[in-house]
Amino acid sequence: MGKSARVLGREFGRSAREMNELLKAHGYLYGKPGAYGLTEKGRQYGQEQHHSRGTGGSAQYNPQWETRTWSDETASALWADMEANPGGGAPSDDVPPQEAKHVDPGPRHDGSDERETSWKEVAAIGMVAGAFLAAPHVKPFWHDKLKPAARSLRRRFAKGEPGEGNSGSSGSPAS
Repeated sequence: MGKSARVLGREFGRSAREMNELLKAHGYLYGKPGAYGLTEKGRQYGQEQHHSRGTGGSAQYNPQWETRTWSDETASALWADMEANPGGGAPSDDVPPQEAKHVDPGPRHDGSDERETSWKEVAAIGMVAGAFLAAPHVKPFWHDKLKPAARSLRRRFAKGEPGEGNSGSSGSPAS
């Protein structure tokens, strides 16, 4: 004993959630996400343990949960069940029996991500990458170029000096 749904799911190229759905579809689990239990068939391959913190006080501070671990033989038994009955075999408690025969365990994944990336995601990734690339150059640009130019302009305005092209004179004082 000792494999969680997450670890078992690695052998099938699935997440823990997908693995629990597959185990449910083939009659190893019953219930709903967050409240699964072992069926008679599931008890042959799995074990449930109840955990409780039990520190006293209110129920929110005393969490209780169950974990399920699966034996090494679970994967081979599930592969055999999937080959014999690809759509799943056990009617579940929340699907009527006539519909339970049509449960599809989903495509078998090899671990690659087949989802297409949208242009918004690409733009967001580009902006983040641009920010990381520009970051080392922003501070020196601010201190070496913008800040001195701003100080110079502030001094000119404070003294009332004409800037370039502001006064119509040729630059020599009028007599």
